[in-house]
Parts: sequence; C-alpha cells; structure tokens
Amino acid sequence: MNKLRILSLVTVVASMALVGCSEGSQQSQTSDSSQSSDSVQSPSENLTNQQNLSAEQVKSVASKLLSSDQSVQVIGNEQMQPQLKAAKDATAPSGIKPEKCADLNAKYSVTDLTGTVAATATSSSEQMGKVVQIFSVTDAATKKNISNALAFDDLADCDKVTIEQDGENLTAQRQILPMNVKAEQALTMSTILDAGGGQKLSSIAVQAMDGNNFVLVTLQTGSMQPAELATEAVELTDQAFDEIKSVQ
Repeated sequence: MNKLRILSLVTVVASMALVGCSEGSQQSQTSDSSQSSDSVQSPSENLTNQQNLSAEQVKSVASKLLSSDQSVQVIGNEQMQPQLKAAKDATAPSGIKPEKCADLNAKYSVTDLTGTVAATATSSSEQMGKVVQIFSVTDAATKKNISNALAFDDLADCDKVTIEQDGENLTAQRQILPMNVKAEQALTMSTILDAGGGQKLSSIAVQAMDGNNFVLVTLQTGSMQPAELATEAVELTDQAFDEIKSVQ
C-alpha cells in the first residue's frame, strides 16, 4: 500500500485530473478555450442560481461517501484552501514524454480551484486507495475552465506516455472510458501504470460537474481490472451527486 501512496500523484497526473497543475498551464488552456468555444459550449459553463454548498455541507457529503471504509481521513474547506492555493502556484509537472503529450496535459488542465468550497475524503487498504473530492464552485471563470477541461475527448496518440518520477521511468497506458455518469459533464479515464518489477497499478479518475458542483473520484489498486474499478468509481460519483442534492 505504501507503493500505491507514493505513486498516487503520478497516477493522477497521468490521468489528467484537474487538480495540481501549473499556473502557466491554466493560462494556456484559457487562451485556447476562446478559440474553441463553439465546440465546447455547454449549459454548465455559467453559475446556476442554485445555492452553493457550505463548508459544512461539502465536508458532510465527502464524509458519507467513504463512511463504510476503514482508515478514512476527511479534510474540510479550511484545510483544503491552502492546498488549492499551493496547487495554483505549483510548477508544471515535468517528465511526461512524448513532449506533445505534456503539452496536451497542460492544455486541458485546470490549476486554479481556489474559487470553490472544497472537501476531500481518503481511505486506504491493502487492496485499494480511494480519494473523493467535492467542490462547490463559487466563481464563474473557474466553472468555465472546468467545463472546457471536461470537454476533452481525444488522447491524440497520447494513450501511452512515459513519466519520470524520482529518477525512474514509468509507463502509463491511458484510455478515456464512455461511462454513464449522472451529471451534465463527465470525463472518466483509466490508467494502467507499469511500476516495474512486474507490478502494474490500475487507476480510474472520474471528473464530473453538475450545476455548480464538481466531483473528482480517484480509485487505484493493483488487484482489480480497470472495468471493475470504473464501475465502482462511477457509482461513488453518482452517489456524491445524490448526496449533494439531498442537502441543497
């Protein structure tokens, strides 16, 4: 399980999750979005009139999703905000090859999620690591950037990439999965990471937005196939939106 924890950031980067990329990447994506607005337009780009979740509500939703797991840790908005600010100012992830795939990752990455009320729940076991993040988006520009990123639908020959981490070259095989998520927009990506020594780690990242609410679910394991993992991740995502609706 320690190996899973060490590689969790690599897996998230490989799956193009929206949190933790560089400010420069965000600026690149924003400029590109104006050029492709006709194809990316979505009814979810503008803030809706629905009431945003409070910090207590966001934390409650995150807590319930993993309540049956062991070793659960929940981080509320007060602790999340410094982490989001650090992610906003972080340097771009390096070591992704081919270089065009690093550029693609940057184009569709969102660095600034400080315009949200956020909470994270994590759990870990010998079989699986889970991360569930709930964001109530309070800033229209942030919501549009997320919406543009979720329109990503083509890996453009970047389904297989090499990632340099701590002097090691890790190979990641990625695939966008056509999963049905109960949200206005969703992107589900599978990553199989070859960690060497015959060890392969499967990771699923489901990123979905409905109304002003954005949910990111990441599951990773060395013992399940991506299809099984994806089904569980989508179920957690759907459950998150059900919980959100119940408290609004």
